[in-house]
Amino acid sequence: MNYFFSAGEHSGDLHAAALIRAVRRQDPAAEIWGMGGPLMAEAGAEIIIDPTRESTFGYLEAAKKYLVFKKYLKQLTRLLKERRPDVMVWVDFGGFNLLLAEQAAALSIPVVCLFPPSAWAYSKGRAARVAGCVTHIASVLPFEADFYREYGVKVTYVGHPLIDRVTPTVEPERWRRYHHVSKEEKVVLLMPGSRRQEVRQLLPVMLEAISQMAAVDRQLRFFLPVAPTIGRELIGPYLSSYPGLVSTVDSSEVYNVMAAAELGILASGTATLEAALLGMPMIVIYRLGRASAFLFKILMNEEKREEPLMVALPNLIKRRRVVPELIQHELTTENLVAQFRLLLETEGLRAEMRNELKELPSLLGPPGIMERVATIVLGEAVQKR
Repeated sequence: MNYFFSAGEHSGDLHAAALIRAVRRQDPAAEIWGMGGPLMAEAGAEIIIDPTRESTFGYLEAAKKYLVFKKYLKQLTRLLKERRPDVMVWVDFGGFNLLLAEQAAALSIPVVCLFPPSAWAYSKGRAARVAGCVTHIASVLPFEADFYREYGVKVTYVGHPLIDRVTPTVEPERWRRYHHVSKEEKVVLLMPGSRRQEVRQLLPVMLEAISQMAAVDRQLRFFLPVAPTIGRELIGPYLSSYPGLVSTVDSSEVYNVMAAAELGILASGTATLEAALLGMPMIVIYRLGRASAFLFKILMNEEKREEPLMVALPNLIKRRRVVPELIQHELTTENLVAQFRLLLETEGLRAEMRNELKELPSLLGPPGIMERVATIVLGEAVQKR
């Protein structure tokens, strides 16, 4: 059968690649093509467009890429008409993929959505649009499934794919020995995001904060896994201002660092859930441009405006603040240093956080998530035929 996949950023590329492999296990003759990145290509997909380095976050930031993605939409719509896939598989990247899904639905192509827009937090109108063009949502969060069912769309709660992939490859002690970390030293993980604009917004304040901490505590070792979408050429100039402060490692080591770390400072996103599944205490940070933050607040669902803002996935899943967040104006060097010192010097707080995070795996479904999603994808494709 003929499958069209659409993913637009590194995390979507990663999950789509895993799903492609699961689809091939169930349909070895599958023809798979679409929009995505190098991981999807490695999994055997024919990549027509790779937007993973164009990925952005925020309304105005995305608007700057408008003409680029308008061209992509036109090109992919034409190919949908010409190649007539049996199913479209939408993996995250909601702003663009919603437009593309509406084009697919108009062509009577069924659409399976994995990681739908977070309309439960903002823009309920988008949920109605999703229901109008998506055939089947494979939901990764239980409250997300309940929300979308209210709009009459077919939803199956499958669990979160990270359950199957978050596993260190070496024991923490072995990893520490390999990187010459002594027993007295504390490992601190830094993850400023997988988008270039995130790095530009977050890495400077991270580095200034940890440099102040390192000045008073010589037993701290800082490690930064370099995301494939970023590259050392972007982070190099920032790190050069703090020589010897941070060790960079390959992104393939990220789970090993999480398992070995006493603490992490992470940009809000998928990495926070990965770290949570490994029980790593963390501080979650994020900052949008002022105009985008203002628009986000306007578009936020009315009932959410009165609630304390939470963006970290562990907090959203637990429905309360389990890990500290420093967002927008709260993200300052002074605040980050204060929160860092509090967690680092209070083992009881870190232990309490680890205990809270231990409950997350049971909330995210049993293993075998992508096999369940692949069954949904094949089912919709067969029904179309």
